[in-house]
Amino acid sequence: MDRLFELDPRLRMCAGMVRPGAKLADIGTDHAYLPVWLMKRGLISSAVAVDVRPGPLKRAEENIARYGAEHIVTRISDGLSAVSPREADDVVLAGMGGELIARIISEADWLRLDNRRLILQPMTRETELRLFLQREGFALLREEAAVSHGRVYTAMLAQYDPERAGGGELYPYIGRLSAESAAGRAYLKKQAVRLRRRAGGCLAEGKREQAAELLRIAEQIDKIREENER
Repeated sequence: MDRLFELDPRLRMCAGMVRPGAKLADIGTDHAYLPVWLMKRGLISSAVAVDVRPGPLKRAEENIARYGAEHIVTRISDGLSAVSPREADDVVLAGMGGELIARIISEADWLRLDNRRLILQPMTRETELRLFLQREGFALLREEAAVSHGRVYTAMLAQYDPERAGGGELYPYIGRLSAESAAGRAYLKKQAVRLRRRAGGCLAEGKREQAAELLRIAEQIDKIREENER
C-alpha cells in the first residue's frame, strides 16, 4: 500500500471543516483525494464519492483501492441526485463554479434537514453563491481562505438556519472571512480589485451612482485589510 499523500492547501481547508466521525458526500470528487485522506486518518465514518463523469470516477476507484480506504463507495450522479439523506451528514461541493454549487443545493431539499452541514469551495461566483445561501436560508458558520498554486480560494461552512442567514453590506463580497490571516487578506484584496474593476465598467456606461457605491464598498474592504496588516 502506498504512503498516503498530503492534500493541497485548498482541499486541506475543506477537510478542516468536516466534522469528526461524519458520514461524508464528496460531490465532484475527481480523484477522491479528500474522502481517502479523511478516511485513512480516521476522521470520517463513511463516504460517498460522486462524480458526473465515468473517467474521474474510475480514477477515484483506483485511489480508493490503492490506499486501502474502506467504507468509501463511488457513484455516478449529477449533483446529489443519487445520494440519499441517510448517507451524508456533511456534504462537500468543491472545485466547481458558484452557480453550479447553488443549483446542486437547490435540487436537494434534504440539505435543510437538522444537522446537515455544507462545505462549499467555489472556483468562481463566490458573491452570487453567498447571496443564494442568504436567500435560501443557509447561514455561513465559518469561512476561510487559502493560497494554492498562486491563487487564493475561499471555503464556506454553511447550515440551514434562516434566522442567522446573511449579514451586512460587505457579506456578499467577503462573507465571514477574517483578515487576520495572510490568505484572508489576499482574498479581501482580490475582492476590492474586482469591485473597482466593476466600478470602472459602470462609469464607462454612465452609471455614476452605482460606481460610487462599489468604490465605497471596496474602500471599506481595503480598510479592514490594512488594519490587520499592521
